[in-house]
Amino acid sequence: MEKTQKPQIRTLALLLALLFSAVVFAGCGNDAKSGQESSGSVGSAGKTIALTVTHKDGSTKEFNLETTEENLGAALLNEGIISGSDGEYGLFVTTVDGETADEGNQEWWCLTIAGETATSGVDSTPIEDGGVYELTLTVGY
Repeated sequence: MEKTQKPQIRTLALLLALLFSAVVFAGCGNDAKSGQESSGSVGSAGKTIALTVTHKDGSTKEFNLETTEENLGAALLNEGIISGSDGEYGLFVTTVDGETADEGNQEWWCLTIAGETATSGVDSTPIEDGGVYELTLTVGY
């Protein structure tokens, strides 16, 4: 393979990995935004959820939250636990519990639900009462 092809292949692989990460974190579809634009209320009864954040150094922090939001992203944004940027697929989480993922080091926040990798992004992940969610700073695409 020629030397000029290797940087192009690496760049293409990195772009595909970033796109995959954006889809994982943001979900597919516009219903994430419509859910966030609503009042987020599920009635007068709140839902209780548990969130574990695993930082790059392996330390963890537990959050027990009560919310009336319908989707996980809105609840975590309201609590100031996450931040990120809005993209084509919804919120791309970049910072959790004060720690920002370094894209240059292929770091990203992995969302899991009860130990299983989420198939939707935080914006479109519905909150289940008693739900257990995890955000883990992950290195490598």
